[in-house]
Amino acid sequence: MSTYQFARRGRATSAKRRKIVVATALALAAAALIPLMNRTNASAATPDEVSLHCRDGSPLLENCTFVQRREATAGGNSFRVSEVQNNCDGTVPDPFSLAVSVRSTTEVQLENGAFFNVSGTPSLLEAIGATATSVKDRFKILGFGEDSAVTVTIRADVEPGQRAAIYFRPEVVESGGYLEAEYKQAQDGTKVFFFPEQNADTVLVRFPLANDNGDPKGFYWIRSMPCRENSRLVIPGFDTADFGGLDGAFGITDTPVAAG
Repeated sequence: MSTYQFARRGRATSAKRRKIVVATALALAAAALIPLMNRTNASAATPDEVSLHCRDGSPLLENCTFVQRREATAGGNSFRVSEVQNNCDGTVPDPFSLAVSVRSTTEVQLENGAFFNVSGTPSLLEAIGATATSVKDRFKILGFGEDSAVTVTIRADVEPGQRAAIYFRPEVVESGGYLEAEYKQAQDGTKVFFFPEQNADTVLVRFPLANDNGDPKGFYWIRSMPCRENSRLVIPGFDTADFGGLDGAFGITDTPVAAG
């Protein structure tokens, strides 16, 4: 074999390699485009995309429905409902009577996400409307479609050398199920898709319960701690931890209180 023939064969092999590299790069680029296409192309819808389309009210959808598979009463997420009251320089208990505003709202949790307020998402409100009607037939609930704020009076004492705040954990009806979406354009002969899958119950809807007088149903407590400079600002979970969740840490004490 001449040196010239060897050189030509070497160049041909190099060109073939370049073609393979270019083809591979194009394939990778196309794969990277798929997630972007999924958000605008109904034929590429995946279970994860169904939740986004239902949440955002995508124009690709004919309709979206929450399919309930289970139901139970449960405790919702705890939250602070008053400003912090100080009795840092006092020598005797400081009684107070606070009119606190307790806000109730229907919340939804999509798979692997956090609960969020659905009052500002008309598409999800429509999707869970039938479930809400069913729950209303059996329970007294608050806050569906819009936030419901109720003023409740709490009476408690702040001990000397302490600062404290009032907390509330709502009681809710929790419905578990999945989202079923019907698309305007069919894929492989069907228009119906599920999130995360049919017969799952990882999509949760929480409807806040009400007492007979219309006040939010739930549990109130006062969270107290010794006065220290900026102390409450550096304690993780001070404003969100559930009743008893911080007892003993940083001298914190949770004590039940009654409304009214």
